[in-house]
Amino acid sequence: MIDIHTHTLCSDGADTPEELLRRAAQAGVTYLSITDHNSVGAYRDPVMDHWRELYPGTLIRGIEITCMFEGEIVEVLGYGYDLQRLEALLSSLVLPFREKQLREAELIAAAFDRARVVYDRANITFDPDRESSRKAFLRELVRTPENLALLTDPASAEKSSRFTRQEIYNPASPLYVDESSLYPTVAAAAKAIHDCGGIALLAHLYIYAHAPQFRIRLSDIVRENGLDGVECAHSEFTPEQIIDLEGFCRQEGLMMSGGSDYHGARKPGISIGRGKGALAVPEEYLRTWPPHILQAHA
Repeated sequence: MIDIHTHTLCSDGADTPEELLRRAAQAGVTYLSITDHNSVGAYRDPVMDHWRELYPGTLIRGIEITCMFEGEIVEVLGYGYDLQRLEALLSSLVLPFREKQLREAELIAAAFDRARVVYDRANITFDPDRESSRKAFLRELVRTPENLALLTDPASAEKSSRFTRQEIYNPASPLYVDESSLYPTVAAAAKAIHDCGGIALLAHLYIYAHAPQFRIRLSDIVRENGLDGVECAHSEFTPEQIIDLEGFCRQEGLMMSGGSDYHGARKPGISIGRGKGALAVPEEYLRTWPPHILQAHA
C-alpha cells in the first residue's frame, strides 16, 4: 500500500507526526510521505530520531508547496529533497503559516465586502496557528440565504473544500480572492525543490476550478514550469480521471505520484492509504522515480 500525500498538524492536518506514523503502520502502508503544506516541520519533530520504531515501511521526505498559477491556487508536491537546504529556502519562498492565515483572512473579508456579502466579521473566529479562516467565512456566509446567490456552485455552501476551490480560488466567482501576494509561482516552487535535489510534481489536477482548461494544456504547463510529473491518483479523483492522467504521464514520459491527501479528523471520511475506501496507488508510480528519491529520509 502506497500513500505519498498525507498531512500532520505541522500544517493543516489533525495528527501529530507520531500519530500519523503509527496509523500508517497499522493500515499496512508500505511507502509513506508526509507532505505538509509549505512546511518540513514534521521531519524536524523529535519522533523522527526513531521513526523506524513506529513505522516499518519506507518513509519518503515530502512537502506540498502552495502556488499561484494564472490567478488560481494550485499545489506542487516535492519529494526527496535535502531537508536542511529546503528548510532554508522556505523562509524566502513562502509565508509562515500563521502570517499567511491572518493575511488571507483580511483578503477574504475585503472580497466579501466588495461582493456585498451580508455577514458579521465578529463571527469569523479561527486559530491562525492551526487552521485557515475559510471555514469560518463559509459558516457565516450560509447563515444568510440571500448570500447563496453569490456562489458559482451550489455545492460550495455544503463543503469548505468546494467553497475554497470554486469560490475563493476561482477567478470567475464574485467571491474570488487574489492571493498572488501570498504564494510563489509554480516555476519558483519547482526550481526550489530541484535546487535541493528533489523532484516536483503537480498535485491533484482535477480538484482545481479550471481543471478542464489546465488538462488541455497540461503538457505545456508541465514543461514550461519545470515539473517532473503529475499526481495521478487522489481521493477526489474518479477512476476515469486516474486512468487519464496515468496515460498522459506514460505518453509524455513523466513521473507519477498518488495518495489519499489524508488530514485526519480535519477531513473526515478519508483514511490513510485508502482515501475514501477504494484508493490503490500502484507501485508502478514509484518505478518512474529516480531510485535515490525513495531513500530520501534514510
